[in-house]
Amino acid sequence: MTKRLLPLFAVLLLATTVANAAHARKSHRAHHRSHKHTREYKAYTEPAYHPVDLNTNDVSADSVINFAQTLIGTRYRAASSNPLYGFDCSGFVSYVFKNFDVKVPRSSEEFYNAGERINMEDAKPGDVILFTGTRTHHPHSIGHVGIVFSNDGDGLKFIHSTSGKEHGVTITAMDDTYKRRFVQVVRLLKQNDDSVLASR
Repeated sequence: MTKRLLPLFAVLLLATTVANAAHARKSHRAHHRSHKHTREYKAYTEPAYHPVDLNTNDVSADSVINFAQTLIGTRYRAASSNPLYGFDCSGFVSYVFKNFDVKVPRSSEEFYNAGERINMEDAKPGDVILFTGTRTHHPHSIGHVGIVFSNDGDGLKFIHSTSGKEHGVTITAMDDTYKRRFVQVVRLLKQNDDSVLASR
């Protein structure tokens, strides 16, 4: 009787071993997919929006742009808002507005809450423009900021301090690279709103 059951036990043991191995492979694949999913990021993580009202009633776009242009050529320097040493992007923007006694954020991401959000096509000189960072620095959050220089038939241009090939304060056209990184235009200047209302 025992000899007759032995082949049956062998078959059952083999079937159990095969089933356990298949389950282990399936569990490993499921774990791998789950682990891979946790490493996927959104292209851009939007911060909470809590607008801050700034006192810019007496500041005109022309005065902001004219002053910003006097700084063209100032070299790029990380974590600096001093023209004697150089500017990083937010250091440049904060220095420009500080010249008009307007206290704006020091970090790029905080500009998201610094004023009224505006569509790109409605951007005016003096508005602040926000971008994600580069692939190596802050690619999934706001990491760059500039000031709209013009927005007309030739397209949008902005003045900023860049760590790119210009390596300093320069005026740049809104090319495909910056369009991909574009996040938002923020309006700080009350007179830009007044000009919109006057045209309606």
